[in-house]
Amino acid sequence: MRYSDFSVNDINLSVIGFPLWTLATRGWGRKDPNVAIYLLRQAFNQGINFFDTADSYGNGYGEELLREALSPIRKEIVISTKFGFDFYSPQLNNEGGGSKKFNPEYVSYACEQSLRRLGTDYIDMYLVHYPSYDEVENDDLYEVLEKLVEAGKILRFGLAIDDGPEATEIAKLLVSERKLDLIHAPFSLLEQDLVSSLSEISEDLSVIARRIHAFGLLDDFYDPKIFQDSNLGQQQDHLVFSNILARRPYYDFVSDIFEENISDIALRFTITNQSIASALPNINDIDNLSDYCLSADKPDLDDELMQGISDVFQEQKQSGQKEENE
Repeated sequence: MRYSDFSVNDINLSVIGFPLWTLATRGWGRKDPNVAIYLLRQAFNQGINFFDTADSYGNGYGEELLREALSPIRKEIVISTKFGFDFYSPQLNNEGGGSKKFNPEYVSYACEQSLRRLGTDYIDMYLVHYPSYDEVENDDLYEVLEKLVEAGKILRFGLAIDDGPEATEIAKLLVSERKLDLIHAPFSLLEQDLVSSLSEISEDLSVIARRIHAFGLLDDFYDPKIFQDSNLGQQQDHLVFSNILARRPYYDFVSDIFEENISDIALRFTITNQSIASALPNINDIDNLSDYCLSADKPDLDDELMQGISDVFQEQKQSGQKEENE
């Protein structure tokens, strides 16, 4: 396993991390605890030291899995968790749903509950989970997060951004005005816009990249029609997915020029990007895990190839914009 320059608590993150959403949420088919714990331990054995979850993944189940699987080696790993979805109120007890809260009292309470479920006395990275623009403008949010840092309960904080219409503006506000340098965001061969625009604002930005295979468009087994007609496709944000799917010619180009499989190249493209602290491929089983670890061990893509990929991406983007305007 290779490790990035980004570190927390003197631990450099593995270039790929393990996202708990594939183990703990209904949308991904919640795994049996024994299977989930086995995968998490195997991930650590293969060199992964970064594990990403949220308090709302399975209403705390993701955090509890981490405690059960990895508590003996807590000091050797980096844990990222998120807060904001209020699943504690009985009337809002829906996995990943309900209202969002970011007032100081709730943030402090949510942090304590995450610490308890994780079985730890500190959280390496504590991320604001999909806030609105109004919510990130509130000074009280940053004050309580700074107090949690001062108390040693969290080591650093950042933002997990969604695909909402305000997402880009929220991220730009936090990076430019709040000087936030840690973002959890979509990034892939087919989704480069957000991270590229933020990197222009701050050279110090560190990104935890999710959706690195673009809803499966960059996996070897992907079939656009089957995916679009499936229940999984219907669960995704329709506009975002449609925009990515429209870049299919770019996907064909990448498939044609590389001798290696597109899934491998997609992962390596992501971790080669200088802004990426770690990438989060969807890990469902031991085969996924092993394949991604093998890809992560391969060399970065060279500068010429990275530039060529970016140029083609921009060409496809401009072509799509031209078609929309016609």
